[in-house]
Amino acid sequence: MAFDKGIEEIDKLVTQTFSKYSGILALIIASHEGKKIYTKFREVQSFNEHELSAITASLIFIARTMFKKTFGLEIAHAEVKGIKDIFFSVLTKEVTGSVIFNRKNVELVGLAELKETVNELFLKISAIVETLVVKEDLFVLIKRAIPNALSIVIINKEGLPIKVESTMEEPKISAFIYALHSLATTLLKNEVEHTVISGDYGSYIIQQIDEERILGIAVPESEDARINKFVAILQEIMKKSI
Repeated sequence: MAFDKGIEEIDKLVTQTFSKYSGILALIIASHEGKKIYTKFREVQSFNEHELSAITASLIFIARTMFKKTFGLEIAHAEVKGIKDIFFSVLTKEVTGSVIFNRKNVELVGLAELKETVNELFLKISAIVETLVVKEDLFVLIKRAIPNALSIVIINKEGLPIKVESTMEEPKISAFIYALHSLATTLLKNEVEHTVISGDYGSYIIQQIDEERILGIAVPESEDARINKFVAILQEIMKKSI
């Protein structure tokens, strides 16, 4: 299915749901690695659509990791209740789907019923996304291009993990990447293309993916020529996946 046609189908489903339930303030569909696929807002939010996509992907990643390590099971959903709003997020096969509810409104009509409706909506959207002609997963592209990568990490601009493949604990490696990227950005006044940390037997490359996401990748190479080749490969992958 063509991408635009698929987005039209998603928009139709979401618009119908928005029309029926006035308590839905926002809906965000993102890839598992935090890339925005579709968003709809009933009113202006404090975050833009790309920030919300990255934040929701981070929340689900952290919740999923904690749940697996605690219970050995996959999560069904995540819910955050505030005084005025409720954030509800569902992990499906293809996407992370999230909504922001007006708490007073949805509790009047029945939160449990609405969550079930939203869950069914996200399953339908996931099925549509599965058939779309979309750009390939960033992780897949990197693994194909650099098969000997020792670690691949994607974090959001606040330093929270979105997707991690590493022998180090997710919070630790995410914090290290975020700290190094932040210090490099401060040092060169926001003009950083990439950062490379090298030793005798390996290097870590840190590179901005877009305004909301940062990539860290470890490779068993330390020679400048090889590192420059990896940097060039990553830059090409960014162009294909963004």
